[in-house]
Amino acid sequence: MTRRVTLQETLINISADRQRYARWRHAGFWVTFCYRLRRLRKFGGPLWKLMLPLDIALELSRLLISDTKIPSNMDVGPGLYLPHPTGVVINDSAVIGAEVDLFQQVTLGEWHGKAPILEDGCKLFAGARAFGDVRIGFGAKIGANTVIQRDVPANYVAYLDATKVRPKIERAADKIAS
Repeated sequence: MTRRVTLQETLINISADRQRYARWRHAGFWVTFCYRLRRLRKFGGPLWKLMLPLDIALELSRLLISDTKIPSNMDVGPGLYLPHPTGVVINDSAVIGAEVDLFQQVTLGEWHGKAPILEDGCKLFAGARAFGDVRIGFGAKIGANTVIQRDVPANYVAYLDATKVRPKIERAADKIAS
């Protein structure tokens, strides 16, 4: 059962999403904006059901911008970033944390009734796929066209077919900044 969504929570999430984009008219922002409003309409209580005409209009305009659709009954943390929102497929059982980046053609799919959990701050690059009961840890990076079928620890990098998983390398610039 999906929990009730409040207007305040929705506005906070939209604000966090907006801060990740350089322009308010970025296609990725509009995809996440439509998701947030649809979620509010479906799970915000009876008053929000009146938003149906606006929801339909936004959904039609979103279809002109992108083929990515985020199921409204799944939980997505604030600050979702879709730099190239094309071909992203997300199962409604998946869970996405805060400040997550999903590039084009990313798939989060169900396998045997389980779907991936993406913790805060992780990045899935173009064509990455995660299936089943896997957890992608805080700050982990999944390389382009990588298929994930097992857990990726926090701050690790997975690439190719995930046979190579290693700790994230600290750059000299990161050491100087801290």
